[in-house]
Amino acid sequence: MRQTALIVEDDPGTRHLLGSTLASAGIDSIFAEDGRTMWRRLEEQPDVIILDLSLPDIEGFELLRQLRQTSDIPVLIHATRSDDIERIVGIETGADDFLAKPCNMRELLARIRGLLRRCQRPPLKRSDLRRLVFGDWTLDTGTRQLTRTDSPPTPLGVSGYALLTAFLEHPFEPLSREQLSRVLHREYMPYDRIIDVHVSQIRRILGQQADGSGFIKTLRSQGYVFIAPVETAG
Repeated sequence: MRQTALIVEDDPGTRHLLGSTLASAGIDSIFAEDGRTMWRRLEEQPDVIILDLSLPDIEGFELLRQLRQTSDIPVLIHATRSDDIERIVGIETGADDFLAKPCNMRELLARIRGLLRRCQRPPLKRSDLRRLVFGDWTLDTGTRQLTRTDSPPTPLGVSGYALLTAFLEHPFEPLSREQLSRVLHREYMPYDRIIDVHVSQIRRILGQQADGSGFIKTLRSQGYVFIAPVETAG
């Protein structure tokens, strides 16, 4: 079954370039030149969004914030604003990845393929249906929902879910940034801070344990380790 990308971009030349690049890999594209059109195009149920931040009718981060209130569709920000602050804000607002303009189209295609693999949900076996319990949190692998005791589900996004699941499946086991990059189907690049930003977002969501410590500890020059007991419930 062919997959579809929604390209939210006001520049016609960039829309054409992105669409042609994706078409070469068998990925269909639909287009929106502004935020208003994006909402209409979402009715066509695309599999991933490529989002420009400079749109004529709405600021890109605000559009992403509104989107995350109702959808966990993977989002790659493709924007001329590319400093670390913009990347951090983008990930914390709900983006799954960030590429600066202009970028290598082969790299963009690799990132999009990684997002598409990440969001695929193969049929779950009964043995895959688990609830991973830690502190007063529960991650349900069947629904992909993170909940806190007596609270509604907390949005994670596909990248946050993938990384948190990796931590919960390997508590007290160091995980390198390279290992975590593979979890996200990304090529590991030593100076790429996307993993760090995603981990920071997970930390912010989870808060502190009962003793005041965090759930995830940074290991200098190694990566991260999840430092709370995890129980599996059926």
